[in-house]
Amino acid sequence: MAVRALLGIDLGTSGVKALVTGVDGAALGEADAEYPVVSARPGWAETDPGLWWSATVRAVRAALAGARERAGDCAVAAIGLDGQMHGLVLADAAGRPVRPALLWADQRAAAVLGRWTGLPAGLRGRLANPLVPGMTGPLLRWVAEHEPEAAAAARWALLPKDWLRLRLTGAAGTEPSDASATLLWDVPADGWSAEAAAAVDLPERLLPPVLPSGAAAGGLTAAAARELGVAPDVPVAAGAGDTPAALLATGLRPGQAQVTVGSGAQVVTLAGTAEPVPGVHVYRTATAAGWYRMAAVQNAGIALDWVRGLLGTSWPELYESADTGAPGADGVTFVPHLTGERTPVLDPAATGALSGLRLASDRGTVLRAALEGVALSVRHAASALPGGLPPQVRLAGGGTRHPAFRRLLADVLGVELHPVRLRSASALGAALLAAEAAGLPAPPIALEEAEPVRPGERSADYEPVFARYLERVRLG
Repeated sequence: MAVRALLGIDLGTSGVKALVTGVDGAALGEADAEYPVVSARPGWAETDPGLWWSATVRAVRAALAGARERAGDCAVAAIGLDGQMHGLVLADAAGRPVRPALLWADQRAAAVLGRWTGLPAGLRGRLANPLVPGMTGPLLRWVAEHEPEAAAAARWALLPKDWLRLRLTGAAGTEPSDASATLLWDVPADGWSAEAAAAVDLPERLLPPVLPSGAAAGGLTAAAARELGVAPDVPVAAGAGDTPAALLATGLRPGQAQVTVGSGAQVVTLAGTAEPVPGVHVYRTATAAGWYRMAAVQNAGIALDWVRGLLGTSWPELYESADTGAPGADGVTFVPHLTGERTPVLDPAATGALSGLRLASDRGTVLRAALEGVALSVRHAASALPGGLPPQVRLAGGGTRHPAFRRLLADVLGVELHPVRLRSASALGAALLAAEAAGLPAPPIALEEAEPVRPGERSADYEPVFARYLERVRLG
C-alpha cells in the first residue's frame, strides 16, 4: 500500500524547496532548485515566473524520488505552498504572465509611494503598515503608469505563490497572510480595501478572491500533475507567505520572539490586535485568526553574498571571520543597506557604506565588519518592536546555521538564542496547510532546539559598536 504523503512547496527569492512528509510527520524527501533574480537596472529585481515553474517541477520530482527511495510507493494526498512575500505577478485570464514578476527587493516604485502618503489619515491608518516600494500595491501602480499595456493585458494582480497556485490549479486567488502585506488590505476589517485601491487609482477587478490559508483552493490539473509526477485532482491549499508559514511550523507563542536570517531578516512576535506600530509591519497569520508584528531587515544574506562575491571568498571563510579579532572590527563599520532598508530606517533610497578603513585593515577585517553590520541591523530593527526582545529568542533560517555567526548574533543582540532545528520551516508550514486542505489531522512536528547560545563576555563591548553603527546610519 502506498504511503500517504503531504507535499510542501516553498517558493523563495532565488530558489524553490519541495518537502515530502508523511501524514504521520515523518520527513520522506526534500529537494531544491535555483533560478536567477535579474536586475536590468539599479534597484530593479525581476524573475520570469516560467523559471519558477520549471524549478518547481525539478524540485518536486527530485523530492518525490527521494521519498520513494526511502519509503517505497508514495502517494501525495495534498499540496500546500508558501512563498516570498510582496512582489507582483501580472497574469492574463489564461494565467500567463504578461511581464516578468517584480520582487520584494525591487525599488522602482519608490517614486509612486506619494500616492499612499497622500491618503486621508483614516484610510492610511487602516492599511496599518509602513510604506515599502516592493509591496504589491506600489508595484502595480508603477506598472500602470510606466507599462500601461501590461496593466491593460492583466486579469489578475497576484503575489508570487498565488501565481504558482494558479499554475497548479487553474484557479486565481489569494489568502490573508500574503494579501495583508500589499498596502491594498484593510487590516482591521481583514479584507481588500476597495477604498484604498480607488484612491491610488488601481482597478479593483485585478484583486483576486480571498480564501483561508488552509482552505482547498482547487485540485491539481491534469497537465500540472503530469509534469510534477503527482496524481491529478489532489487538493491544493491556498497557502501562506513564507514567514507566517514558518511560524506554523515553529509554533511561536505569545510572548516569544523569533529571529530568522535568510536573504533578508525578520524579527517576529505574535500580536493580540492589529494595532499599528510605527516602522513595524503587522500582518495576518496563516491561522484562522491572528496577527504578528515583524521588524523587517531587507539586507541580510543578500548583503553578505555581495561582500562574499566582491572579495572572492567562500561562505565558510566569511562566517569563520566572526571568531577573529575583537568586537568592532578595528573601527571598520559596514552598513548593509544595499537595496534600501525597511525597519526602522524606512528609506528605499538608503545606501550601504563601509567606513573606518585604514592601511592596516585587511580582508578579515572587512569580512568581520560585514557580519557585524548585518547583526547590528537586526538589533536596530528589533529596537522598534514594543518592548524590544525578550531574554530568550528563537533563531531560524539558513543564514544562522554557522556556530560562529550564532555567537556573534547572541553577543550583538544581548539575548539567549535558541536555534530551531527545522531545515525548511516554511515548506513544513506549507505541508501543514496541505493537511488542513485535505481534511487530515495536522502531522506532529518534533521541534528540536540546538544548544542555546548565550551572550558572551564580549557582549557589553558591542554597546559602543552599536552606537557607532547608528551614527553611520544617521549620516546616510
